[in-house]
Amino acid sequence: MTTPIYIRVRNPDNGVRVVEGLLQLGIARDRLRAHGRRIPADLPVTATPWRGSAATLLPAMLVGAAGVLLLGGLIFGTDPWTFLLLVLIGAGIGALWGRRRLEDERARFGPQRQALDQGDLMIVADLEQPDVRRVESYVSEQHPEVLVLGTDPGGSPPFP
Repeated sequence: MTTPIYIRVRNPDNGVRVVEGLLQLGIARDRLRAHGRRIPADLPVTATPWRGSAATLLPAMLVGAAGVLLLGGLIFGTDPWTFLLLVLIGAGIGALWGRRRLEDERARFGPQRQALDQGDLMIVADLEQPDVRRVESYVSEQHPEVLVLGTDPGGSPPFP
């Protein structure tokens, strides 16, 4: 059973040094991942780009509109009003799908959403319980420029 700890790095370029230090501590690479708007090219772990609301919803709406338009065009013909209706229906379906993805991300990082929107990097380390204190201590001592939020992405106590 692992426990995730959250480390917020205000300058994403410092994230490389933090991750390399965690790897030197013996934390397995597959136990570390990063999320952020700007991800350093030399970050040695899996990273997921952080997208705001518009960047998540718009592509989903476009995919939904295009998919329903193509499928509907094959089924219903080429009437312009039918095409318009199909585009609107597809965009609505895509928006619902995109909103669900957006809610999943907000639920996971909700308390740190503003920081991620502003460009901070969030490092998540899935650790065995005995390693949690050791890693938190290491990061706090060796990297005072980052915030160790602990096992709650809101921090304990919560950070702004």
